[in-house]
Amino acid sequence: MIPKNPYITGNPVGDSPAFVGRTDVMTEVLRVLKHPEDNAIVLFGQRRIGKTSVLHELEAKLPRKGPYYPCFFDLLDKSQWPLERVLRDLAKTISDASQQKTPDLGADPKTTFRQDWLPELLNQLPTDKALVLLFDEFDVLDEPENETVQPASAVFFPYVRDLLSIDHQRLNFVFVIGRKIDDMTKIALSLFKATPTKRVSLLNQEDTAKLIRLSEMNKTLNWTDNTIEKIWQLTNGHPYLTQHFCSRVWENLSDNNKSPDKLPTVTLQDVEVVEKSDILEASRNALEWLWDGLPPAEKVVASALAGAGAKAITEDQLKTILNESGVRTMIQSLQNAPRILQDWDLIEPANGGYRFRVELLRRWIAKSKPLAQVQEELDRIEPVADDLYNAANRFYANHKLDDALTLLRQAVSLNPNHVGANFTVSRYFAC
Repeated sequence: MIPKNPYITGNPVGDSPAFVGRTDVMTEVLRVLKHPEDNAIVLFGQRRIGKTSVLHELEAKLPRKGPYYPCFFDLLDKSQWPLERVLRDLAKTISDASQQKTPDLGADPKTTFRQDWLPELLNQLPTDKALVLLFDEFDVLDEPENETVQPASAVFFPYVRDLLSIDHQRLNFVFVIGRKIDDMTKIALSLFKATPTKRVSLLNQEDTAKLIRLSEMNKTLNWTDNTIEKIWQLTNGHPYLTQHFCSRVWENLSDNNKSPDKLPTVTLQDVEVVEKSDILEASRNALEWLWDGLPPAEKVVASALAGAGAKAITEDQLKTILNESGVRTMIQSLQNAPRILQDWDLIEPANGGYRFRVELLRRWIAKSKPLAQVQEELDRIEPVADDLYNAANRFYANHKLDDALTLLRQAVSLNPNHVGANFTVSRYFAC
């Protein structure tokens, strides 16, 4: 029998042996579902932290935990869909999950879904049963830059808010979002007002050890305590990075195993081989996805902290690093960035300063997102200033120099760290 790699990278692990931990999250979801007045909960956390896996685990396990019909619905690719199309797809998904015939929502899906089809479906459920809608990537419909023209978001959030009150006993919701509720637009905030929340965070050390020892469960690879400790130091319970790292160790030993009849045991040298390999580059797509979710100020501060090494960096040291890189003024968004990065589990307080929680992530940012490269994010920290700068460039191209200079000065006044505006003023308008 060919040995099977037990580590899953790139796909959700819910309802599989690779799903470990998350007891606190599962317990809180069940508490809300059983509460007579609550019928919704929001799960939030950084990208690639395992939120989708939690939903798939709920989809598989909820029927065994109580009278629930769970229905998983992914909104990732639906941000540009009109509401009618979203509702037709949702209705089909619900009918499939509840083993009902495919519905016909007619010419007015918005009215039919809410007033006729969904209430009728709920009435057809056994008396003690409840439908649980598991919405993944719910916040992709929420665009802070544009609260009025998104095809689905401006109407879908108020629509779902109305659905929340249809039947508290037989209709429940679990929403997954990739940011904090406070970072969402007013439309989304109105939906989640007073809704219980739960963070999906890094795995603790005990659960991380269970994840690493998956290969012992399928009898393909043994681990020693010191090799597990080493991986813990590198990943600190980040589920994706832990799985990916262990998968590479497993593949290396599987390829080089000269005694197929003897179960290999991982050594510190085996771990170090992977640590020194291209593991960071191999994780690039996932880490880029995480990085892209950070706002500009947080990218700048994360890059500065990562480049300073694994040791803790005080706020004064951080200011010095930023000043030396060209940051003229610590505007409010830069001052707030460490707190926001801490909220997102990326950094933690240590020795009077901050350090990265996940060492492999710190190394990737230091290597792939150095501060010199990330400095252009300074221009995006204050969007209005960047708009003024772009408008000034258009005036300059049309030889309206006085108008260009006026806008450039306004841009620098709003964002003293705007690299483009400062450079243009100093180069073309210096007296």
